[in-house]
Amino acid sequence: MGIELKDFRGKITPEADCVLEAESRSTGRERQEIVREILHDWAMQRIHGASVLNRLLHAEGLTGIDGGVAGNRGEPQGSTGRKRA
Repeated sequence: MGIELKDFRGKITPEADCVLEAESRSTGRERQEIVREILHDWAMQRIHGASVLNRLLHAEGLTGIDGGVAGNRGEPQGSTGRKRA
């Protein structure tokens, strides 16, 4: 069973349109497939970046994007987000 795809419609620049058309013609792949792959790769890079950021924040004793602080997961944090002494 494949992953459920979400519908998206948007406008692109003429340059992007030409690149997509050229890529489609030269590879025989559908434009939708090409754009889906590009967008998925970009999304995965963003997710990885967020994960790295979260680890860096925790390493500095700051509140991470997950709301926790390394070593004190599950404990409520003060407004500064820094570890309590």
